Amino acid sequence: MIISHDKIKDLVMALWSIGGLKRGSLPGWPSVDRLYSVARGQWTLITGLPGSGKSEWLDALMVNLAKREEWRFVIYSPENWPLVLHHAKIIEKYIGKPFNPGPNPRVDEEEVDAAEEWMRGKFNFAKPNKPDIFSILTEAIESHASLTTNLGIVVDPWNYLEHHRPAGKSETEYVSETLSTVIQWVRDSSCHFWLVAHPAKLQKTKEGKIPVPTPHDVSGSAHFWNKSDNCITISRDQVEGTQEVEVHVQKVRFKHIGRIGLATLLYDRVTGRYFEPPFEPRHRADIDG
Repeated sequence: MIISHDKIKDLVMALWSIGGLKRGSLPGWPSVDRLYSVARGQWTLITGLPGSGKSEWLDALMVNLAKREEWRFVIYSPENWPLVLHHAKIIEKYIGKPFNPGPNPRVDEEEVDAAEEWMRGKFNFAKPNKPDIFSILTEAIESHASLTTNLGIVVDPWNYLEHHRPAGKSETEYVSETLSTVIQWVRDSSCHFWLVAHPAKLQKTKEGKIPVPTPHDVSGSAHFWNKSDNCITISRDQVEGTQEVEVHVQKVRFKHIGRIGLATLLYDRVTGRYFEPPFEPRHRADIDG
């Protein structure tokens, strides 16, 4: 089917009349906001070394988006199971206090109840019998079909999915075809999709350090890089007591969405929140991140 010029022209004029292409929803940290925004009909690849905080940062991003612009999410994140654990982590980020007892004041019963009520309808957790990517997408989109709010779908991580690669098809071919179908689903449903994927094992540098991975390093196929709209690597020096977390925005397909660059945040291990520097956790744990 050939789309007529006049039909596209009408759409272009309508877009111009409302001020042109708009950025997506802002993540909520100014240094990240200038690089990356969350647009409907796109998908973002997130990678990073084990223990770098990929899932933690993505949870914090979801909390910010739900608080600021009423985003709703369907989340498949088996590395965060049991689900009570994932709920507790999100409660910490929402309230800004630890869930468990310790040296810092913990959330009280009323705060837990209030956080759970706030989460209701916003954070939905998928636990399909057959965890393939299309079952998760189908359930997520059907469960929100009547809603006009922003929908985000999270698969964390790729290697926990069931994959049905036909005999005779290479992994690269399988990944390419699967991602092409996912892209069509995301565009048609106008949701945003985040996929967490682990990098392959990297060789240490001459200095003995493991380099910051790029989407090219994701295990399985270069198509994770090629077919994504946005690519983000989370990197953290895992020396005890280190707070700095680097958010490497390594690909942005459309310039109105953001640009390539690096943002540095500080991670508060007590609350699971991320802050712009400077930040002193002991004195500022109640800051709204």
